[in-house]
Amino acid sequence: MSGLRSESASVRAAVANEIGLACEQVGFFYIKNHGIPGSVIERTYALSKQFHASPLEKKTAVNARHSQGVRGWFPTSADDDDDDPELYRLVPADPDYDFLTRPRLFDTLDLAQEVAEDDPDFLAGNVLTVPNQWPDWIPGFRDGVMEYYDAVKEIGDLLFRAFAIYLALPEATFLSMTDRATSYLRLLHYPENDLPMDNQHLGIGVHSDFECFTILNQRSAGLQVMNAADEWVAAPPIDGTFIVNIGDMLEALTNGRFKATQHRVVNQGEERFSLPLFFATNYDTVIEPLPQFVSADQPARYGSIIAGEHLAGFMIKGAKHLRKKVVNGELKVDFPIHTTNPFQRKAVNEFDRAD
Repeated sequence: MSGLRSESASVRAAVANEIGLACEQVGFFYIKNHGIPGSVIERTYALSKQFHASPLEKKTAVNARHSQGVRGWFPTSADDDDDDPELYRLVPADPDYDFLTRPRLFDTLDLAQEVAEDDPDFLAGNVLTVPNQWPDWIPGFRDGVMEYYDAVKEIGDLLFRAFAIYLALPEATFLSMTDRATSYLRLLHYPENDLPMDNQHLGIGVHSDFECFTILNQRSAGLQVMNAADEWVAAPPIDGTFIVNIGDMLEALTNGRFKATQHRVVNQGEERFSLPLFFATNYDTVIEPLPQFVSADQPARYGSIIAGEHLAGFMIKGAKHLRKKVVNGELKVDFPIHTTNPFQRKAVNEFDRAD
């Protein structure tokens, strides 16, 4: 990554070329020499572990159901005391891609850029632009986590520039779409368990990420990626690196040139922590193939969507408190609440161990 900070255009282009080839051929790659101090990463893990080890009543105080959007703590299925069968009427069960009926074996604290109480998007009811909920009982939590967020966001901005260089676009092409992005960070925790390692007990089920791309820091095994031969390949942690994967929106913007690869987290039975930051665009960005990637020989493979509506449809599906608001008429939406991911290319049901 260090070459992307060079003043030399040729040096930046050389790194961008390596990144671009990985995006086209695999959709997943590791980055090193990223410039984020190890102390910042270590502190964020320590704060995450301290939060997840907190008493249930304290975590419940920042439960996402207190949010007008999706900021706060999402418990595991075992700790979720809000089960209302009426919610299933809103989003029918989908056996291949279902947040509702399979047990959730992880809990997470979801955070994003700070949003003021008088922010116009928040006041307009945008479920992606809402204030964070902070565990104020942990000293230094907000400052420590936001330092990590800002540091990884800077890496994301560098990657956006690299993508543009490789694709022969102006370097700021994607940055103009992301100055008010709805990107968010998850402090993920997979508790220890004695459940079987099978398709019904995945840490996180098979999916592609909905946003442009994700930058993940991980400390233990579990992540698996589907390769071009539809085989599961382990993506283990490598010291000093982050792992990056392309998401649906960047695949659509490049008309399929970049690959949004299917992946999952397999239940290892052991406690696991990870830190993914999901890079999105501004809410009102129109996601469709850029004209540079559409021709008579390469017609548009994707329709047009509004980025924020696409994400909000998934967030409402995955958040019981928001589904309840829709059912009760408290939250009005004029966009689809997804039953399946419109970008998903293949349902993967059979559980195979990765090589």
